[in-house]
Amino acid sequence: MKFSIEREKLISVLSDYNNILRDNPIKPVLAGLKIVADNNEVTFIGTNVDVELIKKIKADVETPGEIVIKHGLLLEYIKLLDEETINFTLDQGFINVHQAEFSILDGENYPQVTELPIQPLLKVEGSRFVELLDKTKFAASQSADNIQINCVRAVFKTEELNLASTDSYRLLFLREDMPCLENKEISIPMETVNILCKLFKDYKDEITMGYQGDLLLITWENSYFSSKTIALQYPDFKTILRISSFEKSMEFNLTELKSALKRVMTVAKTSLDAKFGAKFTFAGKTLLINAFSGKAKINQKVNMIKNGEDFKASLNCKFLADYIENISDNVIINGTDSSSMFEVKELNNDNYIYILMPLAFRE
Repeated sequence: MKFSIEREKLISVLSDYNNILRDNPIKPVLAGLKIVADNNEVTFIGTNVDVELIKKIKADVETPGEIVIKHGLLLEYIKLLDEETINFTLDQGFINVHQAEFSILDGENYPQVTELPIQPLLKVEGSRFVELLDKTKFAASQSADNIQINCVRAVFKTEELNLASTDSYRLLFLREDMPCLENKEISIPMETVNILCKLFKDYKDEITMGYQGDLLLITWENSYFSSKTIALQYPDFKTILRISSFEKSMEFNLTELKSALKRVMTVAKTSLDAKFGAKFTFAGKTLLINAFSGKAKINQKVNMIKNGEDFKASLNCKFLADYIENISDNVIINGTDSSSMFEVKELNNDNYIYILMPLAFRE
């Protein structure tokens, strides 16, 4: 095996595998990156069983062959080189790279990873899709103990894409005008969501999202990605959105409310009642937010425009802050009483809805 390849392209490819490959004490070969050189092309293959990534780069291949290697140390070394072209040579069980020698793994038991034909669902700019995931994923359960909601639910429709997430205490719904090629619903695991956000954060070109069986597939420039999806039934968020109704509505200046919440959270993060719990008193033209930790207490006032009678409720102020970090206009909070769910929206925007359950209210 002997080939040469452009350094910058190699660094870019190897960096993508940082998000997928990790040490596996039960099956060490899964921590390795498979590199196949043939027909003036080098193919990189990495998998952690749940996720697979294949990337291809044009290269000058003198002698074909394949190896499995831990990519982390190789990447660190190549970043330190100044050469524009990096030479690889396999010699007596070691891969020589420039003036260094790296040991290789036994690839005999490396999983068979093959590219499956994709049934397309959506074509979208990579970085744009990441923006939508970032606006949705924060409300998903972050614990794999409940895999049913440790995901983002993607609903592909003829004229739009819907994304939803929940951790059972809150629900986030996002609607985006984006024509899809087929009607389908997929639960994308949070691990996969986080990998995609890193892969496509700055990718301005088009990606194709689709599926094959129970796998999510994504293809783009000389690249192929697959991930297992979650087959468990997702909570019926559509009914929650459809039947929700509220008796009171409050409007807030975004900057003013955001600043108040940040100050309250300094105390509420160790609240005696519940972590990040605070009392919200909606009275007249003013919202009063109180938090008490045992060692400190804080009161913050925020101006508001209110329709409906005065009332009180306890809310998780961090959950509220998570949502308003993703909007740019005034905040609308709709509610009924201290024991009913709240709806939070951006002014004049019904395509980005946040449902928040109250905490147990104490006088």
